[in-house]
Amino acid sequence: MWKLHRYYLKEVLINASIIFLVLTVVVLVASIYRGIQRSQGGGPLDALLIIVLFALDLFQHLLTISFLLATVMTFTRAAQDRELTAIRAAGISPRVPMTSALLVGLFLTALGSFAMHYVIPEVHFRKFRVIADIVRSAFLSLNLGTDRLKLFDSGFVMTWRAREGEDYRQCTIYMPKVYGELRSPIIYVDRVSMPPPTDKSQDVSIELSGVTDPIAGVSNPGPFRFVIPIGDIAGRDRRDDRDDDVRSDQLLAEVIRGVHRKPYEATYTLFRRCCFSLMPAVVAPIGYCLAELARERGRVTALLMALVPLVLFYLGEVLGARFLLSTKQPAFAWLPMVLLAAFGLPLCWRQLRR
Repeated sequence: MWKLHRYYLKEVLINASIIFLVLTVVVLVASIYRGIQRSQGGGPLDALLIIVLFALDLFQHLLTISFLLATVMTFTRAAQDRELTAIRAAGISPRVPMTSALLVGLFLTALGSFAMHYVIPEVHFRKFRVIADIVRSAFLSLNLGTDRLKLFDSGFVMTWRAREGEDYRQCTIYMPKVYGELRSPIIYVDRVSMPPPTDKSQDVSIELSGVTDPIAGVSNPGPFRFVIPIGDIAGRDRRDDRDDDVRSDQLLAEVIRGVHRKPYEATYTLFRRCCFSLMPAVVAPIGYCLAELARERGRVTALLMALVPLVLFYLGEVLGARFLLSTKQPAFAWLPMVLLAAFGLPLCWRQLRR
């Protein structure tokens, strides 16, 4: 039996690798525009990093889709070549060739489980964190050869006559947003100290000395100290951390200790990750049975039929999220598996006992 397992195991792995590679290239190409847009203020390497991180965030989806299509293609070819018919005629159960796909599915489930619980949350966090790093690096080299500095979407614009290290002399500042004790949008400042943000700080600290309000005709030696949050500088690219950015062990610890603000959402995220991790092992027998069912209809029909479990799974994903908002029951994270089981169990029962 091992020779039969090895024969189909090799074909499934080769087909899955080719499909996974093609889908990954498609995702990378589709992410180029997004990477360029989100890396404004950075360099080509920043754009490339964003593109790669967005592609890695879809790893589990690409892995499962590639494996399902590879399983359907492999056993549709075997069914059309009458190999599966010959196996049945020899008295061998159809579960024997299906075991090859099931072994690959179990391996991908273990790999996907590690990725979903530990790797992808870090990737999901990093792909939005790149923006803050770009803003920091851009700040360090902003307009060093000119007398004008603008902090992106915050609207803060400053011009100066002389510069001494981190200090700017005889400055004119336009601030549409009020910071601290300052009330006028346009002020004259004798000295502005603006050290660059560090790795530990996400705010730009500013100190003004010798402030003059030309509109009100008021002078104040100061100093005035205030900060501009990185969210004001990064503008629309700012994003708060979410459960998707936290590893499963940390998320579970927060729920057990009772420190999570919305434990039902954290539990839903944990269940959702488990659901995605189990998907390769679940679609393995479904893909085999769809291939046998489409024996007389061709490979194109078989691939179209393979879209049915995918549509059901992602439909359950959307509906589960909607039901969570209305009921606050994290068990709805398993709805994709319920729909997949409702479709796959009758199909596998019919095909494997035929």
